[in-house]
Formats: sequence, structure tokens, C-alpha cells
Amino acid sequence: MDRLTAELRERGATWTEIAHEYRRRYRLNARQAFREAHRFTQERVVDEWKARWPSEPFSVRKLGSWEAWPGLTGNEPPLAGLNRLARVYRCRASDLVDGEDHTGGDENLVVPRARSGPPALTGISFSDIKGILPGEPLTGPMPPGEQRDREFEQLVHAFTDWATQMNRRDVLALIGAAATSAYAAPSPARPNAEETQRLTLAAADPSRVDEATVGHIESALRHCMRQEDALGPQAIVATVLAQQHLVTSLLSAGVDEHMRGKLLSLLADIRRCTAWMLFNLNDFRGADYYYAQARNAAHQGDDDAMCSMVLANWSQLASWRGDPRLGVEHALGAFAWGQRAGSKMLMAYASDVGARAYAAVVRRTPKSERRKDHTRCFRLVDQAQRELAAADENDPAARLVPFYGEGQHLSTRAGCLLDTGDPAQALEVARTAAAGIDPSFVRNVAYIKLKTAQAHLALRHIDEACEELGEAARLARHNTSPRLVRSVVETREQLSPWQRTGSVAALDERLHAARLIA
Repeated sequence: MDRLTAELRERGATWTEIAHEYRRRYRLNARQAFREAHRFTQERVVDEWKARWPSEPFSVRKLGSWEAWPGLTGNEPPLAGLNRLARVYRCRASDLVDGEDHTGGDENLVVPRARSGPPALTGISFSDIKGILPGEPLTGPMPPGEQRDREFEQLVHAFTDWATQMNRRDVLALIGAAATSAYAAPSPARPNAEETQRLTLAAADPSRVDEATVGHIESALRHCMRQEDALGPQAIVATVLAQQHLVTSLLSAGVDEHMRGKLLSLLADIRRCTAWMLFNLNDFRGADYYYAQARNAAHQGDDDAMCSMVLANWSQLASWRGDPRLGVEHALGAFAWGQRAGSKMLMAYASDVGARAYAAVVRRTPKSERRKDHTRCFRLVDQAQRELAAADENDPAARLVPFYGEGQHLSTRAGCLLDTGDPAQALEVARTAAAGIDPSFVRNVAYIKLKTAQAHLALRHIDEACEELGEAARLARHNTSPRLVRSVVETREQLSPWQRTGSVAALDERLHAARLIA
């Protein structure tokens, strides 16, 4: 089984395809097949569950009963449980149910030609699709924006013609990924001839590394991060990993001491950005690894500001993973390094993530013991506001937190109010926060919409909650961060008691149109 999974993954098989092969070979049901396809024990699945949903009890015994269903010793898994297992196994919840197939009764169904053996596992190369691409480049002078729009329209028409001859669902998914990748790498990220020559020479002879070389790589990284803010991490992470490889190669080949410090700081920033993207891809273990690597590089480069930023981001990861006490620890370290760097912006941001960590501690603590951490939470919220107000416009570390301002600070305040049990006040603050967040930071806008929806839900304003959640779903189509998508779906699950209302039904239509639910 280990060898089978490894071989099929190497050939490009999806987890769903591998699970189908396990069912065929070993006569497993769907839930057993997906677990075995990943080569997970039941204990490993329970550990994965608890890492994601520490407040939701789960056990090997319960998983075993779900896997045994519909046998006499089994219990039918609830939809919420199937949704969570689907996230662990990276599949659709419907894939985990051995239902009957009655599509043969649909007279409009196009039945594919029968074939023997397991589904073919194939890939698509450029040679397979080059015939459908526009044959001639666009000619004539035109503004860059208009040219891009015309090229995109021409490409869409070509792919649409192709899609009519292929499996529509799979091809449209492919086109969506390809269009995102193409749009995520516009010309500002590509070096011009002079920059290309400089990078080539630097790679061949590290002694040629100069300020301009480092500046180019850094500007490309900043551009990638803004694209990730707008579009999500999937199309960007490979580019950032390539930058990491380049900088690591330069360092290992040897550069002069002055440039070595700058390259180490740059490497720390690249690894921090990689960790942030993995965080938004729900790869928390990978993110944890890269934050540790980023901190090490920042220490080697004696970069206090970078140490502060890495620890602040790491704090957010720890709190999100269900370890807010570690989040507090990282936030305190981030504040100390930001103070040492003399950056009010970094001190404000460290206070901000520290407040979020304390709010998560409050959420997990018995009501009789919450007062101390509740006070610490809002003390940090207020401190973040003071540091932000005192920040100097010329603070060189401000480039590390371009997203952080009054709107984002208010978003954190709203989240802390929500976590500590004051949804009415949270709703009032969230409304103000929404107006103050730069709309180019799509994920941040989506998250304040989610907080607004959650506040309405806590107050039993179901219509308003559905409207705000629908807006968050719309934004999740632009920024395709799996972490954001998961947050939208989990908030929708909280609306289950109102499943039959018109508002929830209309919301489900929007989520289905956005391809966030089946």
C-alpha cells in the first residue's frame, strides 16, 4: 500500500483517484479507502482532527464506528463530521459516502465509452494545448491595460472552444488555475534585460552580488506578496520558493560580509513569506517549519525588525492552530524585538497579534477564570492603538506591514470582542473597520465580513448574517486561500439550525455558484 500510494502520487494521481483504486483492489468502503490512500492510521486521523478543531471531541472509537457504517457495528457520520474528514483527506464530503448511482435514468446523460481497468492517470503538456492558443500575436500600439484585456479575451475564447469538447468540470478547473497563474505574474515581476544579466552574473560569481541585485529580488518579493493578498497563495508560492533557492545558492557560494547580512535578512523575509503562504494553504506544519527557518536567518543577519515580524506572524499561526499560549509567547518576543528595532509599527502589530492570542486563551478558559486574560487582551488592543498612532511615517520597518493600519486594528478589536462574548459591540466596531481596510487586501476584507456575519449570527440576525457571509464567499472567489474558504464553510455550518429558511437557501446558492460547497 505504501508503494502503491507513492507510485500513484508520482504519476500525478489525485487523492480521490487513489482512493477509487484502493476501493477496487481491497474492497474498502469510501471512508476506509481515503484513510488508507493517505496511509493514515485511525490514530493519525484523530490527531489531525484535534490539531484543526481542538474544541471538537473526537476519538478512534468514533472514527471506527463511522468507517464501519452501514454495518451493524457502525454509526452514520453526520454531515459536519464528513466535512471535517474531507478536509483531512483533501476530498469532497460526498466522496466519503457509498451512495447509490441513479444517474442512468437521466436521458440527457452522455455515457462515456466503456473501458477496462482503473481510471487512466494522465497529465496535460503544453504540446497538448498549443493548438488551441491564438495563432497570431496582437498587433498595433495600444495601452498596456487594453492589450492585456484583449489578450485575455482571446485566450478565453480559445479555451472555451476547447472546453466544449472535453470534460467540462475538469477543464474549467484547469482553466481557472491557469488563468490565475498567468494573471499572478504580470510584467513588473519579470526582470528586464539589465536585471536578468545582473542576476545571471551574480549566480555565476557571487562576488558580483550588489545592492541592486538584492534590491531587485526584494522588490520582486514585495510584488509577489501583494499578488498573494489579492489572489491567494496557490499561484505565488512556487515563485517565492524559486527566490529562496536563488538566495540560498548565493549565500552558500560565498559573498562579502556586508552583502551577506543583507542576503540573510532577505532570506529570512522570503522564508517568512513562504510560511505565510503555507499558512493560507492550511499547511500548518510546513508554515511552522519555515517560520523557524526564517527566525534563524533573521538572527544570523542581526535583523531585529525581521525577528519581530517573523515572531508576530508565527504568533498568528500558533493561535490559529489551537495553541494560543504559544501565540502569546511569540507575540511578547515580537514586541521586544520591535522595541529593540525602534519601530512603533512593529510594536503595534506585535500587540495586535498578542491581543488575538489572549482572546483565544479566553475562549478556551472556564468563565470563572477569564478575567485576568480578558484584561490582558484588551490592554494589548489599546496598546496597539497607541503605538499605531505614534508610528512615524518614515519608519523603515513599515514596509513589512503594508496591510496594517486603523482598519485592520479595528478588525482585531472586533474579533477580540466577539471571542470574549460581546457580539453587539463587535458588530459596531466591525462596521467601522470594514470602511478602513484597503480593498486591495482582499483576504483582510473577507475576514472582516466573516466577523460581521459571526456577530450577526450570535445576535440571531440570520438574514444579515447570510448577506455578510455571501459577500465573504464572493471575495473568496478572488482570493482563493484555502484557509479563507475553510473559514467561510465553517461559518456556514453554524447556520445549520436555520437550514430551511429562505435566507440560508439563498446563501447556499451563492456558495454553490462560488464553488465553495457541492
